[in-house]
Amino acid sequence: MNTLPVENLSVFLSQLRSEGLLVGPAEAEGTLALLAALGAAGLADRQTVRESLKAMLAKSPKEGRIFEQSFDDFFVGGTVLVEREVFEEIQEAQRRHRIDTAREALPDYEIEEELAEAYGGATEERQAWLKNMLDFAQSGNRNLPLMKEYLKKIATGWIAAEAGLGVSGVDEEEDNLLHKNLSAITEDEIPRALHLIEALVRRVNLQTERRRLREGRRGMPDLRRTIHASLRTGGVPVHPVYKKRPRTTRRTVILCDISESMILFSEFALKFITALGRERGKTRAFIFSEGAEEIGLEDLTRFEQTVKGSTLWRRGTDIGGALAYVSDLRPPALDAAVTLIVLSDARTVAQPLAGGAIAEAQRQVRTLLWLNPDPQFSPFAQKIAEHVPMLRCNTLDELARACARLSK
Repeated sequence: MNTLPVENLSVFLSQLRSEGLLVGPAEAEGTLALLAALGAAGLADRQTVRESLKAMLAKSPKEGRIFEQSFDDFFVGGTVLVEREVFEEIQEAQRRHRIDTAREALPDYEIEEELAEAYGGATEERQAWLKNMLDFAQSGNRNLPLMKEYLKKIATGWIAAEAGLGVSGVDEEEDNLLHKNLSAITEDEIPRALHLIEALVRRVNLQTERRRLREGRRGMPDLRRTIHASLRTGGVPVHPVYKKRPRTTRRTVILCDISESMILFSEFALKFITALGRERGKTRAFIFSEGAEEIGLEDLTRFEQTVKGSTLWRRGTDIGGALAYVSDLRPPALDAAVTLIVLSDARTVAQPLAGGAIAEAQRQVRTLLWLNPDPQFSPFAQKIAEHVPMLRCNTLDELARACARLSK
């Protein structure tokens, strides 16, 4: 068979666009990747290429007919798109490009090729996560070689998954960490715990979206659209149509206890909650001990440094004072559209005042939810739990289950 230079592929895709098919950058990149896989497997014959590209680029029977005609007109005779050796060169060039892209974007880090390749080929969200983790390690308070080794392991998994090897994002070691007491997590395990939180966030978001799609059909019946749809079935409303529920913008306020026994849990929970709420409304966070102050959420990799640099570090815990501070803010931080989340073991001074402040905050907000990492609730915590939903979050698995309630 004859061979066709790979640059002619772009001409063919342009022709498809002129015929009305939606072929954008993502489709072009996917087409090249598909042809590379076919070439590497020795399957780059005309018929296989034709059917594979049709399945990828044609979204309807009409587009399928347009594609077949365009393909037959453009690739005549026994021509194939490219042979295996050419695609191996393309794949290597793409790999080098990803590595170069990563090293240009991260000039301050000495990273190995596997990590650079994964960064260069990752989504913007994954790139931001990798950079934040490297910044986190290089801040001086973490083990940089250990972090790089762990990130390399994750990057290898990403590359393997994109190659179709189906490597899971959570291995057996991390699964054990999922059920480990949060207070027993060591400094060396923190990078794995942070990665596990990312995986749990994806799982919770997927479950939430599926639930929303199911519940979207439970709105009020749309009589006009139901009647219109029934015209296709002889006037019988076989397929009732429902109105979509309006999605309201919710706001979240998080109070983080920063006593020494709580700081790690507050860091994990804050990362989890803010990741869940990125596209669901505005989130504000406050740290508290004897007093309270608001913190930014732009760079949570520096949460520990922010806390230990605050005047609130290593003070007593006054939950009532913290709630009073937030309640008195102007413009108000708490109102009927706010979900208030308290991250604390409920060990506080001035318990009677705290009880009154909790009752007042619960009156002001839409929902008050308390996340408590203490395996055994204190007597005061048990008293709060009689009036406020208090969820035990002694492990990352329990934390994920608790945070899943935030989207309900």
